[in-house]
Formats: sequence, structure tokens, C-alpha cells
Amino acid sequence: MDTNQTPGDVNKDFLTNELGLIQHLNTTIFKKRDFFVLSPSVQNKSNGFDLREVSLNKYNKVAHNGYLLIRYKERFLIAKLANFRKKMMREELKVMNSSKTSHWKFVIKETPTLHVVCTTDPEETYPLQEPSNSQLIKFFQ
Repeated sequence: MDTNQTPGDVNKDFLTNELGLIQHLNTTIFKKRDFFVLSPSVQNKSNGFDLREVSLNKYNKVAHNGYLLIRYKERFLIAKLANFRKKMMREELKVMNSSKTSHWKFVIKETPTLHVVCTTDPEETYPLQEPSNSQLIKFFQ
């Protein structure tokens, strides 16, 4: 990671310049044509990230091809958003606290394979794929 970059900016230039995605305000939401991408940045030692309900509410599974594209250190991890949402972003797994709107908290684990674990219920896991940069460029053309 470039030491001059904030954690949330890691690989954001790749999303915008190489993939042609446009960031929605200062959020983890990126769009291009019918693509809707939630792209949290995971640059911490705990490998944790959260997804806010307000961001998810902007996703329309009928109108959008939705993806979760995690910027994990210098790598990219991807999952179909509709499937991830159905399994991992259920109402009973939501976290509420006084400082944030409702959201879901997750951790990335690498063993035995790359997957996301829900922090409110560690039994809830979801597999991730790790595409190469060239595969992502081709996919989002």
C-alpha cells in the first residue's frame, strides 16, 4: 500500500481508471452502465469490513448486475451481490450502534479457502473468488 494513500483509497484508481467505474459520492458504491459494485477496502490487521444498509438500499437486483468487489490489501475478491446479500445480509445478522446506521460486519479468512465470515454469526460464511486484474478489466468492459 502506498504510504500516502488512505486505506479507503487503496486500488480505487484501478476501479475508476482501468474498470471505468464511477464512484457514487464518497461511498463504497461504484457504477457503470448496469453494473452496481459495492467495493469496501480491507487494509486492517483484523481483515474486517462493514457494509452499510443505506448503501445496499441503492442496489436494485432487477435493474443492476450487482457485485461485491473487495479491495483486500493489494488483491481483489469478488462475489455476486444478490447471492451474498441473500445469505450474509439478512435482517437478523445486522449490527446497530449509536454512531452508525445499521450495517453488517464481516471478516475475510483465507483458510482453508478465501471466504467471508459474518461477525454476528461466525457460522455464516461465504466463498469468494480472486480474479486477476486482467480478468476484471475484461469482465467490466
